[in-house]
Amino acid sequence: MGLWAHISTRIRRAKKPPDVDVGRGPPPSRPGPQRSPDNDLPDGGDDDVKALMRRVRAVELRAKKHVSAQTSGAWHSRYKGRGMAFSESRTFADGDDPRHVDWLATARTGDLFVKQFVEERELSVLLVVDLSASMSTGSRGSLRRTLAAEVAAVMALSAARNHDKVGLVAFSDRLERLVRPAKGRPHVLRLIRDVLALRAQGTRTQLEPALEVATHLSRQRSIVVIISDLVGVKVPVQRLRALAMRHDVVVVQVKDPLDAALPDVGLLSVTNPETGVASTIDTGDRGVRAAWATRAKDAQDKRVADLRKAGAEHVVIELGDDDGLMPLLRFLRGRGRRAA
Repeated sequence: MGLWAHISTRIRRAKKPPDVDVGRGPPPSRPGPQRSPDNDLPDGGDDDVKALMRRVRAVELRAKKHVSAQTSGAWHSRYKGRGMAFSESRTFADGDDPRHVDWLATARTGDLFVKQFVEERELSVLLVVDLSASMSTGSRGSLRRTLAAEVAAVMALSAARNHDKVGLVAFSDRLERLVRPAKGRPHVLRLIRDVLALRAQGTRTQLEPALEVATHLSRQRSIVVIISDLVGVKVPVQRLRALAMRHDVVVVQVKDPLDAALPDVGLLSVTNPETGVASTIDTGDRGVRAAWATRAKDAQDKRVADLRKAGAEHVVIELGDDDGLMPLLRFLRGRGRRAA
């Protein structure tokens, strides 16, 4: 059980608990994939647009600090050459693998032909980003969604540095936005902007619609990076396994320290940002805090086990760390060394 809402650092002990309602979105609308409007920039005019672009550039600059030659090299050695692409057909020769016979060309010409393959040199990277209401919460002065944007920026800039394509699947309890993989800095900045500012139509989290899109979006083997807090999410093991059989899948979980441990601040009112349900918690009760921690640990253990069953790699990053991206960078560099 994750923390329901961002908790203010200034909480007074009182008979009437403080009312904290952060991140609560509009009431859920009808489920089902929808196309978001093309214009997702703020409605407040040029000043708001400029402020958003400053945020986009700030995220890009922070991410660029981590996208070094070493990180890109690790990326390259970790993922390059994972698949083979069809090149051409030629006549069969002694020693050719009969499994590669091109039956269509053989039937058309009357001669035995085989298919030739070359190692794939270009990758497609697909960022599958959770934009549900819980991603707009956070403690210690930062939001999950901002950290998710930095993760997306690191992955997108690493791909761009290696001349790979990158795309976006944004989701809540439905498909919110699909941006097909492409190259170039303007494209990367557009993806960062969408992660920061796209107004989601749904408030809850459901992985299945996004995984369905990601599974069939690319015919060639791709890298799929799922970025979510996984709060209240039951991992769809079979659907995720089907995705992992076709692509390399990495799940980056964005955690808040309050997900696992409540502070002792007395009575506290919180609101679930995804359902709008309000509740009062007596954080001064040691048993309540212990029960919260136990439920959080059990839920996390179940997520980790399910992700392992599905064949997905798992990286946890946490709000409030001096550099919350370090676990991701260690993952990329470590996997790169093992693949070298």
